[in-house]
Amino acid sequence: MFEELSLHILDIAMNSIAAKARTVQVMIAEHARRDQLTIHIQDDGHGMDAATLKRVLANLTTTKHGRKKNIGLGLALLRQTAEMCDGKFEVHSTPRMGTTVTASMRLSHVDRPPLGDLNATILALCAANPAADVQLHYLADTEHFHFSSKEPAEKKVASRPERIRRGEEKTNYEPGRTQKVESESAAAGCLA
Repeated sequence: MFEELSLHILDIAMNSIAAKARTVQVMIAEHARRDQLTIHIQDDGHGMDAATLKRVLANLTTTKHGRKKNIGLGLALLRQTAEMCDGKFEVHSTPRMGTTVTASMRLSHVDRPPLGDLNATILALCAANPAADVQLHYLADTEHFHFSSKEPAEKKVASRPERIRRGEEKTNYEPGRTQKVESESAAAGCLA
């Protein structure tokens, strides 16, 4: 199990990029009232047939060629995390259409890892394949945020709230915890 959920997201989304996805969508929904956190990652990459998907969901299987060892624990680890936190895990994949991974878990579960550094995760995905459209949709009970690496920079700056443009950007990804996001952080640089 990874120490942060953002590392699970990075692992799964990097697999999407390796599968030649042109678009990678990451959706995170935090619903405190329903006590639920949902992570949804969707791509338009190569996809997998049913037999390959079954093998990949088993431990120690990879679809990456040229490795000395089969590693392939990404989906299994995310499934373990979701189930350990009273949640559910689903993967749907179709050859030449892409893959969708959804993990949900109880937001307040004592074993739920923190969300972690989404800024660094999205920046790493943008850097891994600048031609791909990396999208982040973050939804909470009272706020939402959308990012697309293919959206023109001028539109990003104009569409951000005034408090963010003034450099007072603060984001609370974890209930009960404050995570200060500096305007010179990794994702802020990607947004500018």
